[in-house]
Amino acid sequence: MNTENLNGILVQYIQHCKSRAAAEEGSFWRAADCFGVNWDIDDSDFPAMFADATQQARLALDNPVLQPIGGMQNLMLRGTEIELVRECFRWLFKADDGDISKRRGRVELFADQINGRFRRVFPRMTKYTMNAAHAAYLLNLWSPRENYFYNAAEAKAWADYFDYEADFGGGAALNLPRYYTMCNDLLAALEAYPELLALHKAYVGQELGGVDDANHLLVYDILHTAYTEQLYPKGYARTATTKERAKAVQEKATRAELCACIGEAEQELQELLANPAQLPDLTGCKITHKMFGAGTVQPVEGQFMVIDFGGTLKKFSYTASMNSGYLTAEDPTVEDELQAYQDYNKTKDRLEKELKAMKAELVKM
Repeated sequence: MNTENLNGILVQYIQHCKSRAAAEEGSFWRAADCFGVNWDIDDSDFPAMFADATQQARLALDNPVLQPIGGMQNLMLRGTEIELVRECFRWLFKADDGDISKRRGRVELFADQINGRFRRVFPRMTKYTMNAAHAAYLLNLWSPRENYFYNAAEAKAWADYFDYEADFGGGAALNLPRYYTMCNDLLAALEAYPELLALHKAYVGQELGGVDDANHLLVYDILHTAYTEQLYPKGYARTATTKERAKAVQEKATRAELCACIGEAEQELQELLANPAQLPDLTGCKITHKMFGAGTVQPVEGQFMVIDFGGTLKKFSYTASMNSGYLTAEDPTVEDELQAYQDYNKTKDRLEKELKAMKAELVKM
């Protein structure tokens, strides 16, 4: 996960959490808390228990177009259907040892079973349809520490921004393993943000009686808030136009390519610095100058070599004089050592200049 992008989102998210009123936040936290407090699959009055357990969830799931909670309540108005709904839930909440693929199968089958039964009983009441995402929501209410809430638009926005495959499905089919993988990556990344984890722990402890969510509700709220509060850059916000989205995608690709180039250059520079070429000690070497004749190199003085030409001392640059053609070493390996030293410094200077230019360009993006 791109740490720089994540920092940009979470800095805004933390400020949002600190500024928003407690009454405005956490509808799904409260839905999970309400469900956990009231749910009892063996309750003798299952319809009443179901109504109590899902009263907060109904606010999030039911709307004028689709009413999955209302549909199940209407279905259970027929006394003969109560036990069928109970058994569907018993099967939905069955342990699966963490196998998300099996969990997806149960989610899809649960929705199919409820829809199929409802169509038989109330064939003309189509608004009470349930889809796999609704069933997954119920699964998360039952065990928030093992599941994540799902909203298609919010999930796609996060996937697009962080370069995940965004086809999570919907309707009858839902790619739960792919979505959970993305959420798990964010969950792991949150370990580097202790302030945020502390805020979440305090909220859950003080407002919701300590829902045991293993930070899964926090993960979803980050996805939810990033989308609804438009924490993404302009091209990724939910109000962005098609043109703005296309531009944002192109800029992101350019930025990613530039970051890759910076990474490669930094790696090359680190490898170069790990094995530096040393300035050879030429003290005592015999050198011939075209004008001054034969001489002997004296002890090193910084980047210059001092040559004694029969009592006359002359200074010459280590990195330039041998290449000028005026100086010739008696030992041919001397020139090779100086050339290696010169090549090392040229490469080092080039990489440092390239990195400075690329980082300056990245800041401007």
